[in-house]
Amino acid sequence: MASPRAQSASTSWLLITSSVLLFASLCAAISEYAPGLSESYYAKTCPQAPAIVEKYVTKYLKKDSSFAGAFNRLQFHDCWVQGCDGSVLLNSTATNSAEREAHVNFGLRGITEVDEIKAALEYACPGVVSCADILMLAARDATVKAGGPWWPVALGRRDSRNSTDLLADGNLPFPVFNFALLTDNFARKNFSAREMVVLSGAHTIGNTHCNGILPHLYNFTGGNNATDIDPALNKGFAAFLKKQCPQGNRTNTILIDSTAGKFDNAYYKNVLAGKGIFITDATLIRDSLGKKIVTSFAQAKSTFFEEFAAGMVKMGNLGVLTGSQGEIRKKCQFVN
Repeated sequence: MASPRAQSASTSWLLITSSVLLFASLCAAISEYAPGLSESYYAKTCPQAPAIVEKYVTKYLKKDSSFAGAFNRLQFHDCWVQGCDGSVLLNSTATNSAEREAHVNFGLRGITEVDEIKAALEYACPGVVSCADILMLAARDATVKAGGPWWPVALGRRDSRNSTDLLADGNLPFPVFNFALLTDNFARKNFSAREMVVLSGAHTIGNTHCNGILPHLYNFTGGNNATDIDPALNKGFAAFLKKQCPQGNRTNTILIDSTAGKFDNAYYKNVLAGKGIFITDATLIRDSLGKKIVTSFAQAKSTFFEEFAAGMVKMGNLGVLTGSQGEIRKKCQFVN
């Protein structure tokens, strides 16, 4: 029979081995990048690119911590519409209404800040780093600086020359979607219901305009009744929201979460307590599967962090342009 010291050493070795294997499997799970992308893409042409992006993200968050949510939103709103190609950043023209004009992109923030980052990168490495890649790095760095998980960012995307509001409204989920519509929307991008719920956790940081909250608070069932509130809402929370978002006021802003400056799992606890900001939040617990997933993330922050990171990596592979496709814009709001 082995001595207590030998048994302890054996147990420690098994724990270390298990941890190493788990880490390796996680790395493998999130390292399947789209062809043409790699973490070292700019190693020779602009090795300082990640540091430049991080420097500016740090500056913006020191000035206004809600930019963490803005940068997260930009990645999602870009990737979900014809892929991660920087199209969400483009301006409209005399003959085209761009994605930024879409109803679902009301109140989109961070465009000017991305332009400033791009100018710094153009000064350091002219014509090398795409606007699409800036969005990926900024979302990751902002999440980490808000206390959230880190994930590897593969680079090498190129920028699209096209952007239309109709594509945005036809692809992005609206804040009034129910669980079935949300799962269908995510399934069209090959994301599961669980991945939909984990990426909804981005609502743990930042702020939002009242525009997306009003359907939650007034005339919920469409009967032209201003007192008709979403029954899933906590009554006290609904009264609080109504003070912040009077009927008809689309432009007031409100913190999106009880700990909106910190990336954590409070979002899921709030949803379970009837304090989801949007209908898309409250609906997660109307479905038995959704409620089970929300509960698991509310109870285990580490699980949420791990799966959120993997979801952001997977999202970053959607519809990327590489090689000779697209272009590297000189200014993110304009095609070359």
